Amino acid sequence: MFTKAFRVKSNNQLKGTERKKLSNDLNQAYPNLQQEDIQRLLPKKEVISVVKVVTNSEKIVKIYYNDKIPLFFQIDSSSILFPTIFTLWNYPDLLYSYITRTAVVRNLTNGANLMLPGVVIDGPIKFHSYGKLSKGTPVSIITEDNKAPVAVGITSLSSEDMYMSNGHGKCVDIMHVHGDYLCDIDKPPLRPNLGPAFLPPTESTDLQTEDITINSEIINQMEMVNLNEPSLDEEKILDNTIANNKNEAAPTSEETSLNLDNGKDDPVKEMDQLLQYCFIKAIKTTFKKGELPIITSTFFKNHVIKACPPGSSVDVKKSSYKKLSVFLAHLKNEGLIDTSSIKGVESLIHIKYDHPLIKNLTVMEEAVIEENTTTSRVISECYKVTAAVAPILSKFGFEKGDILKRQEIRKCFMDYVKKENLQDGKTLKINPVLADVLKTKESQLTITMEDGINKFIGKMTLTHEVTVGGKTIFYSGKLEPVDITVATRSGNKKVTLINNLEVYGIKLDEFSKECQGIGASATITDVPGKKTPSVLVQGNQVLYVYKLLTEKYNINKNHIKGLEFAPKKKK
Repeated sequence: MFTKAFRVKSNNQLKGTERKKLSNDLNQAYPNLQQEDIQRLLPKKEVISVVKVVTNSEKIVKIYYNDKIPLFFQIDSSSILFPTIFTLWNYPDLLYSYITRTAVVRNLTNGANLMLPGVVIDGPIKFHSYGKLSKGTPVSIITEDNKAPVAVGITSLSSEDMYMSNGHGKCVDIMHVHGDYLCDIDKPPLRPNLGPAFLPPTESTDLQTEDITINSEIINQMEMVNLNEPSLDEEKILDNTIANNKNEAAPTSEETSLNLDNGKDDPVKEMDQLLQYCFIKAIKTTFKKGELPIITSTFFKNHVIKACPPGSSVDVKKSSYKKLSVFLAHLKNEGLIDTSSIKGVESLIHIKYDHPLIKNLTVMEEAVIEENTTTSRVISECYKVTAAVAPILSKFGFEKGDILKRQEIRKCFMDYVKKENLQDGKTLKINPVLADVLKTKESQLTITMEDGINKFIGKMTLTHEVTVGGKTIFYSGKLEPVDITVATRSGNKKVTLINNLEVYGIKLDEFSKECQGIGASATITDVPGKKTPSVLVQGNQVLYVYKLLTEKYNINKNHIKGLEFAPKKKK
């Protein structure tokens, strides 16, 4: 549901009565949530907002946020309050959980549903292995190595039908998954490690399992004697049977340690694998032979970092190599590449394209990332429905807080005028409803049609819609331009300050890295008098920043201020 970008329709804070209703709904939907748990989710002194969005499939969904973290979502056509994975990380037992393998999560993130072959069952499949659920029940998805949920959905079949399907068909329709657009927030919480889904059996559970596996003949024999004082023959039969069952089912100590090693997350080893994957993927996808020789740091910045899968971040310092030169030396020993020092700078001079590591690499992601880059940026004016105009726009299904384009407002206004028969050529007759909305004088009975439309729109809140790579951000009121200034620091050194970048969906850390491309250091800093952090670049780089904003980020020059601070050309 949220694997593709959604459009925000309205964003409002919950009032006291609405907050109370939400608490009651949560209490009814999840009885195992204690009152203190609900108060912890919906703190009285913090703002709880409800954002109404329209998904890519044209479904209207309400999302409840606390401090920019989505807590629950509700489809308009349903009364079910679904918890997000962020809520489930704190309350993992709210929903029944199905277990899947970690490798399957990537498919779920790409929009797939959970199929029955992807469900991991502890032991042989029995009648209630898939639970005791009816079709359409909210459930969560966890992985074998971590009980922290990665997805939320509804059952595609009842548990009985899943059992009768003999391991084939769909299990869960995924509504929300880790890494989707609902998780696209500035500082998302990290997925906690709540331990493996399957705990190693204790001694008592071993004995229970052994008791169950004893065949019926032995049980019959034991029932005929005093269980408190078994005979020697019976003890031999019991011991032999349990021993045989242990030999068949129990893994060896080597197998157990191997399984545990595979189950543990090793962040250093994972970073080593990610680093190598991104390096080889860059060679196969974006790098061209004609670019050789190339400075190794340039290759890493322009190709390796961009080859990183979405949701991941490649960092040499977090790998076992610690330095790029050490990693390159490793690849050089593998016979994959060759490097040399050119003018004192390490450069990549040769790539062995027929190396098995390159030939056998399979790119795991679909090449759809480019359309979501910062280059696709559209800024347009729109208007938020206010209480003043709600009496008219509510007749067309819009509520207070909904955001409309000027064309949509004009169409609704004209439809209302025609329906009430208020138009006389270019003149608009004012009825009591319009008089109350437009706040006209009692003696004024008519107004020109254009004046009426403009006054009607003037009663709404001006809002700017900024669309970046399919993601839409709304800002009420006047849109502040990107502000470029030049300041003098100690030693009479010039620095360039760029403010209001985040208004246009530009991430400060990414922009500062772009500015480093000219060889100048760039940092993020707080400037007195500015409400938001600024990017500071050494030297007077106004022209470079202006070119970067207009050409790479597609910011209209009308939304940029400060070009006059550029260095003057010498005559």
